[in-house]
Amino acid sequence: MFSKSKDENLKLSKDVSVKPAPRRSLLHDGIVIKGDWQSDGVVEFGGEITGDLTVDILVVTGTGKVDGNVRARSVTVEGSLKGTISALEVVLSSTAIFTGEIVAESIRIDFGANVEGHLKATAKDTA
Repeated sequence: MFSKSKDENLKLSKDVSVKPAPRRSLLHDGIVIKGDWQSDGVVEFGGEITGDLTVDILVVTGTGKVDGNVRARSVTVEGSLKGTISALEVVLSSTAIFTGEIVAESIRIDFGANVEGHLKATAKDTA
């Protein structure tokens, strides 16, 4: 029972794959970016950006202001976004101020969100 070395006890079988947690970037209020931002992880954005965002998951917090185009798998807007969103899933929370165009498979607009623009919900790709 206790005769195995520490290395043998810590070995993972070849059948088990360990998936690292996605990268997480937190850009709080007071941060100002002029230019484009790219990330393959989760971006929680509370500052101001004038430029395009290409990320996996984007959360524009209540203090966040985005003036540019967004490409992501998932986008949640709690603050202000002016531009185009291209995503699989978009959520505009009750505090969101959105002006522009959204193209997504799923769009949710919570009661109280301020929305001005064009929305297009696309069918899921079944191929």
